[in-house]
Amino acid sequence: MMTPFRTYCRSLLPAFLLVSAAASGQVIAPSGPLSADPARAAFIPAKAPAALQRTAALPLPFFDDFTSPLEGPPNATNWDSRGGAYVSNRLALAPLTRGAATLDGLKANGLSYSGSIGVSYGTLDSLKSQPIDLSGLTTSSGVYLSFAWQAGSIGSAPNLNTSSTPVKLELFLKNTSGTWVPAWSYNSQRVRTGFRQQLINLNNTQYLHGGFQFMFVATGNASDNSDNFSIDYVVLDRNRTGVLDTDTVFVDVATGAGLVNGNPSGGLRSPLRRFTAMPVWQFNAAASPTSELNPALGVNLTNLEKNLPRPIDVLGTVRDLSTGATVGTWLQSQSPIPARQRQYPQVGPATAQPIPNTAAAKRLRYTLALNSRDIPRALPNDTISRDVELNNYYAYDDGTAERFISLPALPSGQAVSYAYRIDLNQPDHVGGLRLYPVYPGNNFITGTATPDFGSRSVTIGVWDDNGGKPAATPRATKTVTIPAVAPTTAALDYFQINFDQPVPVSGTVYVGYLQPPGSRDLPYGLDVNNSFPPGYLWNRSSVGVWDSVRLAPRRGALMMRPVMTNTVTTASASAREAAAYSLYPNPAHGPVSIAGPGFARAAVLDAVGRTVWEQPAAQAGQPTLPLPPLAPGVYTVRLTLADGRTVGRRLMIE
Repeated sequence: MMTPFRTYCRSLLPAFLLVSAAASGQVIAPSGPLSADPARAAFIPAKAPAALQRTAALPLPFFDDFTSPLEGPPNATNWDSRGGAYVSNRLALAPLTRGAATLDGLKANGLSYSGSIGVSYGTLDSLKSQPIDLSGLTTSSGVYLSFAWQAGSIGSAPNLNTSSTPVKLELFLKNTSGTWVPAWSYNSQRVRTGFRQQLINLNNTQYLHGGFQFMFVATGNASDNSDNFSIDYVVLDRNRTGVLDTDTVFVDVATGAGLVNGNPSGGLRSPLRRFTAMPVWQFNAAASPTSELNPALGVNLTNLEKNLPRPIDVLGTVRDLSTGATVGTWLQSQSPIPARQRQYPQVGPATAQPIPNTAAAKRLRYTLALNSRDIPRALPNDTISRDVELNNYYAYDDGTAERFISLPALPSGQAVSYAYRIDLNQPDHVGGLRLYPVYPGNNFITGTATPDFGSRSVTIGVWDDNGGKPAATPRATKTVTIPAVAPTTAALDYFQINFDQPVPVSGTVYVGYLQPPGSRDLPYGLDVNNSFPPGYLWNRSSVGVWDSVRLAPRRGALMMRPVMTNTVTTASASAREAAAYSLYPNPAHGPVSIAGPGFARAAVLDAVGRTVWEQPAAQAGQPTLPLPPLAPGVYTVRLTLADGRTVGRRLMIE
């Protein structure tokens, strides 16, 4: 049986305090399964799920390789969206083609099925097809359903199936009387499998009707995402042979996920050599326009044909999404993909295409596209892309959490800490830190197993370099309270904490957070599809000793992002001066006016501190802000005064 969350978190205490390898100076930091995944709530369909149910049955052939959507509930054209299955290219390990549907213990809104932190086994996600018209077919029509399945995910292997802890994946078929008939099942062996093909014979009169459906159902721990199963490449058609070795062969060469001898999940590797995102001015200050680019960018390809190698043309391009301009080409090749090769690496150097050193923040899209001459239904899986942001922050993560990592809120001693090493290309200032809290956490003070959505205190810090590790005393700290969230959503995304004044830094610096003694614990997101350079994540124990960190059981990147200010020290105006400014209308859904003393320029920041609008130079200081359409939510209007100090005023957009 899986350890309850409370006991599991308490079991982490020796790891953070005592487990270190004297020879290597490393702390082994365990990670845990998510009992909430806030990112999923963003993909809930705008329409009520019931409204997405089809009224007319689908014709043959039925096909889905889950290349669409890029992330979120399965395509409502083929599937009932109410089952909680989650389509992405970040959870399954080495899927046949880009994207797979994952079934686990988290619902579509990212909260667990059990609603508790204690272990609770039961029915998890399901994946049910829309009705399919099999009427008019006979038992000699050669009707078969095939699919690829996997036990486990990038996060973990599923728990062992027993009579008291059922962990399994099942397939059910709807017969003519509307009864769901069990047709296939897999009982978990506590191992992470590769994708395996399965072929199901439908040449039976009870299935050959106008409203046929099939449904995958997962069973396991309903309190977190530890028990995972994934589905890929579903084909239902007539005139099939029923021979597994030949009936799961298709004219299809596709992009997949990850790279052989690298991380087997996720999409393209990061186009950046050291980071997944970095400040644009730090990128521009590198030794050359390609110094910060990845020399080995790529992804696995899959050839689903049996005997023939497939000659394909591969084209890698990069486009600046901020301007819409095509920057150039980073890969052009032509080569045969070996027959039945399920993990064939296609790699090219991102350094082949320099990025213009312009001062504006930018989002770049790196695309890899195959000219594979596939059958039409398989063409969408020939293209894969990855965005990289050059803005005002550093990141080693891609913005999605597959597991959590936590520092214990100890009853006494010094504050325990995590800090990332950042090697700067030029002197700069650290303005703050973005953290990705994962709710629900556990309340170590009360020791209860009840999900804890309450507020937490956290301290961020900046440390100088001391012989290759953080200094004993931070240069600057700032303590704030991360607010409570509603249990119905648990969606917080990144939470940005700003220093009172930006902290000047140069060379090597360490930025991270401290967990004060006696406070409430709050787990933070761990992106398992990306990682940091060896020796770049550091842990400070309760007795003040710094050690580098090795994550267990897998690699990953702690989701915290230092925010830089481009060497500009901008002090905030006093509260009294700030109170002299007001916004109207507020809430707003169009232009906003500013009442108060004069100012030099204005900008609008989103909830995590990203600039979404800046006052054009020709309008600098004007009291009316002609804002573009912005998504509803909470924003900050930042006013820069003539002496360089700033004023922030809260703005609601309806």
